[in-house]
Amino acid sequence: MLTSKHHATRRAEFLAAIDTPVLLMAGGWLSRNYPANWHPFRADSSFLFFFPHAEPNAAALFDPKDRSVTLFLDERTPADALWHGAVPGFADLKKAIGVDAVMKRTDLAAVVKKKVGKRAVRSVAVADPRATAEAAAITGEPLDFHDVQRIGDGQLLLTIARLRNHKTAEELSEMRAAVAVTRQAHTLAMAQTRAGIREQDLVGAVVGTFSKHGCVEAYNTILSVRGEVLHNHAHGNVLLENDLVLLDAGAERPSGYCADVTRTWPVGGRFTPEARDIYDIVLDAEQAAIAAVKPGVRYREIHMHAARVLADGLVQLRLMHGDPDELVANGAHAMFFPHGVGHLLGLDVHDMEAFGDRIAYGKGRTRSTQFGTAYLRLDLDLEPGMCVTIEPGIYFVPAILRDAAFRKQFKGQVDFARAEEFLRMHSGRGFGGIRIEDDVLCTESGAEVLSASIPKERLALEALVGSGA
Repeated sequence: MLTSKHHATRRAEFLAAIDTPVLLMAGGWLSRNYPANWHPFRADSSFLFFFPHAEPNAAALFDPKDRSVTLFLDERTPADALWHGAVPGFADLKKAIGVDAVMKRTDLAAVVKKKVGKRAVRSVAVADPRATAEAAAITGEPLDFHDVQRIGDGQLLLTIARLRNHKTAEELSEMRAAVAVTRQAHTLAMAQTRAGIREQDLVGAVVGTFSKHGCVEAYNTILSVRGEVLHNHAHGNVLLENDLVLLDAGAERPSGYCADVTRTWPVGGRFTPEARDIYDIVLDAEQAAIAAVKPGVRYREIHMHAARVLADGLVQLRLMHGDPDELVANGAHAMFFPHGVGHLLGLDVHDMEAFGDRIAYGKGRTRSTQFGTAYLRLDLDLEPGMCVTIEPGIYFVPAILRDAAFRKQFKGQVDFARAEEFLRMHSGRGFGGIRIEDDVLCTESGAEVLSASIPKERLALEALVGSGA
């Protein structure tokens, strides 16, 4: 659990890095279908970065002039205590959290105006549109959470990103704890796998494990025998003996820090020869990419390194033809690996993705226009303390491999006839896809795989699958 000292240090670092007042909003309850039926509350990640157990509707003013932090919370009323239980008062929270003042949320605009005078105030848009609109009205900024150009001042976002990108020991402890719960969820799903059940049966085991340990899903769980659909949240398929289950799931701690892990295993407990070959290629690519993680290495090069290993393996399987380096340079590998090798990880599963490429891409770097590589979410030089995912995969996607334009573009480089054999496997359901993903910390000397305890070697998976069925 993160300590009050940790958050106080983070707030002090932020105050030292800004030159104008900053107003941060936690966001409030968002309704599911009628006003009083709310989705579970989750504070904005940048707010949660500075405050423990952020309350709905909270706000905070950081003022570098006097190095003060003022926290704004809803008043405590008897009605709230009736419906939601008693909560600490303002005086108790001021002492426990270590801020300079705790004030009524209804006084936010007036207090900010009085305290900052004619100085400019900056803010960051959040998922709650009402909170964003209020911040925009107070600061005069054209904030919009869904417009990457208007989510906030670019320099402010960079300042927040520099802090969030370098994990402290306490933050890493939270992420390791999230991985430990994620490990239990993944291994339970593997053990309970058997032909004849539905994907939803395994999803229940995963989400139930998270809940048992006081965690929630860091993102909507992906569990499917149709692994070629990258973000497949449908869970209605019945598992067949030769299917492959792809599980992409991670626990989120109450602190907000999370895990993001993918494993793929055979329903019947044994990889078919084709699945074995594809799996080994993906595992080789993942391990090679992880080995390349070290300070100063450009993340795009890690992506390209994984792509070359995948291309080399696909050439050996006669699914591609030619020199692997040339196949990757031409983008032919994206017929089977049509996404980036990973992303930042922390308080968001795609950490700070809402801030856009100005954070995720280095200065002067832009996204490739090449299919597949265009989906690379990160292109920074790695630094100690950064956490990233490494998640290569091979997929047999009908919409890609049967696309007339792609078949013309990559004729002679991709063996589309052989690929068609994989598309027709499993009584026409298709081979699907294999992805292997781990959470990786860049250290002073290289890489630490935070999720290394979650089985991924073929023999380990085969021994575990169905063992608890």
